[in-house]
Amino acid sequence: MVPMSRLLALALPLVISLAVACAAPEEAPQVQTSDVVAGIPWPDRETARYRMVDDDGNDVGDATLSIERDGEQYVLRSSFDSGRTTDDSEVRVDAATLKPLRVTRTIVSEDETTEFTAVYRPDEDIVELTEKTDGDQRTNPLRLPDHYYDNETSLFLWRTIELRDGYEGAYNAVLSTRRRTVPVTLRVSGPERVETPAGAFDAWRVEVQGGGATLFAWYADTPERPLVRYENPELDLHYLLEAIE
Repeated sequence: MVPMSRLLALALPLVISLAVACAAPEEAPQVQTSDVVAGIPWPDRETARYRMVDDDGNDVGDATLSIERDGEQYVLRSSFDSGRTTDDSEVRVDAATLKPLRVTRTIVSEDETTEFTAVYRPDEDIVELTEKTDGDQRTNPLRLPDHYYDNETSLFLWRTIELRDGYEGAYNAVLSTRRRTVPVTLRVSGPERVETPAGAFDAWRVEVQGGGATLFAWYADTPERPLVRYENPELDLHYLLEAIE
């Protein structure tokens, strides 16, 4: 089983970076990418709570995903708590395109606190990345690829794609905590029946591949398309919807 401190540090779809971290940049496959947002389905304010479990169904933590509209931006927040480690992120994005503007992420473990900041400067085709660990800070720019989205928005982003059986798409994910970019491919199938603590849902399954990792997310077949289940086989980790408001 993956140690909880490592699991929470990679709890978001940073799972993509788990595999990418071991690969050389030149190994990245050539993928035809595009902007993948088909429409924004969610309300101006929403909070969804999840139970995090391992493959055996054991509770390993709690997760919360929230959305709040702020003028022409959305504030997308993710929070993960194991009782010993917390991982909180906030991403400001353009409300129409979900293009990232600013990211902050803080991981607090028993041993240290690490803060990440990403400031996007699309006019200069760069994102400025800052990492601070217990007072030690470093800042570096990263060149932005075409058709990019920040990796911290992944669970929100996949909710906005065209959900239909057979859909395929690809984009470039900016891994702000890894100072890297990686192409991500998406494939949709379904809908299929999914059981969660919040009830049973007919949901679209999104298969996500990037950097050698394969992930799965299920979005309800409703106008709002909430995430009802998420699986990360690399980390033996599942999110199950408990409540949404």
